[in-house]
Amino acid sequence: MSDSITIRAVTSIEEIEHFQRLEQLIWQSPPDELMPVHMVITAIHNGGGLLGAFAEEGPAETGGMVGLAFWFPGLGVPTTQPWRGTRRETGAAPQAPSPEDALQLKMCSHMVGVLPGWQGRGLGVQLKQAQRQAILAQGMTDWVTWTYDPLFRVNGVLNIHRLGAVCNTYRRNWYGIMKDGINAGLPSDRCQVDWWIASERVQRRLAAGSRSQSIEQSTTPAVLPEKLHVVPTRPAGSRFRVPVEVELPLDGRPLALPIPDDIADIRRTDPPLGMAWRMAMRTYLEQAFQAGYVMTDCVHLPDQGWHYVLEAQPSDGEAVTT
Repeated sequence: MSDSITIRAVTSIEEIEHFQRLEQLIWQSPPDELMPVHMVITAIHNGGGLLGAFAEEGPAETGGMVGLAFWFPGLGVPTTQPWRGTRRETGAAPQAPSPEDALQLKMCSHMVGVLPGWQGRGLGVQLKQAQRQAILAQGMTDWVTWTYDPLFRVNGVLNIHRLGAVCNTYRRNWYGIMKDGINAGLPSDRCQVDWWIASERVQRRLAAGSRSQSIEQSTTPAVLPEKLHVVPTRPAGSRFRVPVEVELPLDGRPLALPIPDDIADIRRTDPPLGMAWRMAMRTYLEQAFQAGYVMTDCVHLPDQGWHYVLEAQPSDGEAVTT
């Protein structure tokens, strides 16, 4: 199978219909959950965008499209501005100082996905990089937000570690009851991330990711924050770990919060454990965010599994060495 991929803007009605079919294949979505063609057209011609990743050997039913990224403009109040960093890259519009509670323009990244048979090849990162370049070239804003389920470790690694997004916002059951094949069965809790696409932090993370040979190598920290508090788990048989109910030491020390290795497998084989992880992650993150912590990394700790790193204060450096 060829690895030759072309990423480009999608604007025609025919290709937007291919986007719909790809959306259905990626998320196992029923027809009434798909983005209507007229809404996509309105978004992409009014400040938003739709990118497709095309492969010569991609499915005929999607016109060869194997990955997608879709976004549109929105408004919000940023809460992670200290992580915005110093802008040294041209293309992002200068932002005038504004009150802390003033609405600011942002881009809402609504969908990024890759067809299952094409996952594991770095297409997610490529799509996000192409999205970043398109938004910077547009010159409207350097702030991008989206939501993701923090129980999915692969998405945590992509969003927080490789892309350099940060998060201090947790949304309970944000989308209500979902019908697609991936999200059905659990409350749709989500983390909302801020991606400051013109920051040095993001540039460093993207550059480091392009040099990484594997996810495990790129997310095993060489240096951990001093006095890092690692929240424990306990074994559940030979395959899984169980979250532990603990009181977080919210005293300013960096935290390492555990993530299940494979929540999809847990949901299939042990639904009560899947729910236990949902409730534990909800408790951990809500308490930490309320105390002023910000999620800054997603790492694999030797012999302890996957963890989110949360910091109480921003720094010019990184929470862990990448």
